[in-house]
Amino acid sequence: MADTSTCYSFTCRTTVDGIVATCPTCGTKMRTPARVRGLGWFLLLIGLFLVCLLGVITWNMAPMMLHPGEPSSGGSRFTGTAEQARSIFWLFGIVIAFGAATMVNGAFQIATGRRNRWITVGTLGVAAILFVVAWFTNRTLGG
Repeated sequence: MADTSTCYSFTCRTTVDGIVATCPTCGTKMRTPARVRGLGWFLLLIGLFLVCLLGVITWNMAPMMLHPGEPSSGGSRFTGTAEQARSIFWLFGIVIAFGAATMVNGAFQIATGRRNRWITVGTLGVAAILFVVAWFTNRTLGG
């Protein structure tokens, strides 16, 4: 089976036989299924990194943050308020959700060799929510 190239523009999406650098219709970059799979592996690994890292951080910080002012088993203590702890947990949760959405996006690209418009839009939506939650958390922490 011959290679095909697909336009990466959301409005064009032209598919051409062979390896072509730019779309003949709109001039946007084109990608082959092999390239899309490679980018999918990158997304999957980045998402896995975010989920694992923030999951471990949340797991280790939760006992201390759920009981502000009390020393933890390691001697550390969270000196913030319950509202600040809640904001931080929301931020951690949305970063974990963004990592999971990135993993889904990457897994789809690996499996099919193409990008799914709706998964990409969903991932960007989670990223937008992440920025809002980060701004709110910054305001809550007095930044």
